[in-house]
Amino acid sequence: MITLVWSLPMKTSAIVSAITQSIAKMDRILVYRHTNPDPDAIGAQFGLVTLLKAAYPEKFVVAMAPVPGHLAWINQTDQQSVTPQATDLVIIVDCANHERIAETVPTDAFVIKIDHHPNHDPYGQLNWVDETYSSCSEMIYELAQTAAFSLTSAVAAKLYAGIIGDTVRFSVPETSARTLKIASELAASGIDLATISHREMDLTPALSKLYGYVLSAQKIEACGLAHVVIPQHLFADFGLAYGDEDAIVSLLGNLTVVKVWLLFIETPQGQFRVHFRSKAINVNTVAKTFNGGGHPLASGAFVPDLATVRQVIEQMQAQVVAQATMN
Repeated sequence: MITLVWSLPMKTSAIVSAITQSIAKMDRILVYRHTNPDPDAIGAQFGLVTLLKAAYPEKFVVAMAPVPGHLAWINQTDQQSVTPQATDLVIIVDCANHERIAETVPTDAFVIKIDHHPNHDPYGQLNWVDETYSSCSEMIYELAQTAAFSLTSAVAAKLYAGIIGDTVRFSVPETSARTLKIASELAASGIDLATISHREMDLTPALSKLYGYVLSAQKIEACGLAHVVIPQHLFADFGLAYGDEDAIVSLLGNLTVVKVWLLFIETPQGQFRVHFRSKAINVNTVAKTFNGGGHPLASGAFVPDLATVRQVIEQMQAQVVAQATMN
């Protein structure tokens, strides 16, 4: 029988130890995440908050920023009232760039960054950033293990939701043996795996209309690039809130002929939020061209208008064609 044993690398172990020491010293801890959150952002944020509240009941620990309605099944918005102060410890999870931090971080506060995206913006005084993790929720699990925090089923459910959200139910290349081991450990806590999986895939009647629109309005180029623009008026037409569309980001990837897909979501301010997704081709290089970024197969950006939308499509199409030529 083969026994698999995971241990943190020495450098990572030192950073995690420094994080736990900072947590132990501070009386007020504010946990932030990125705007337009996904399951991993909410799972990691509230998983950490729940861990810390149980480990340090005497401390003031709060999750910053409201939870969108479509993710409230992971955790409701933290109702504690807080005015951030420079003396607070700020922990920011799953947020690559400081511009995307949801809510205002107090000036001169000590900031800890915990993230699994490329570290182009090391904005924290302590930065634990590791791209080998498939999700930030995995990292919170590792933090809990290192600090010997009690992993209750309430915490495990949030972290498991984050993991299956970012791995698209263990289907992305970032899914590793470590991912599955951690998921197994979380499952062993007694969480309801079936319910969490179904909630992550929930399709409301309003979302079903958006599914239909995306499938009917999509354009698929001969090279295998699919793209669709979702205008803002559809949110009102279908009874959706901005952000609800995150549930359909992976949809076009289910089509057998699609290699790369782009979703352009018109924001309430008239910009377009771009979701770059791919099965194998690196899309992050194009995302960075438009001041975005993320993972090689899953990135994001914001562009100002439809003219720029067309530029994104053209550049992405050129990359897909170039990749096909190389192969």
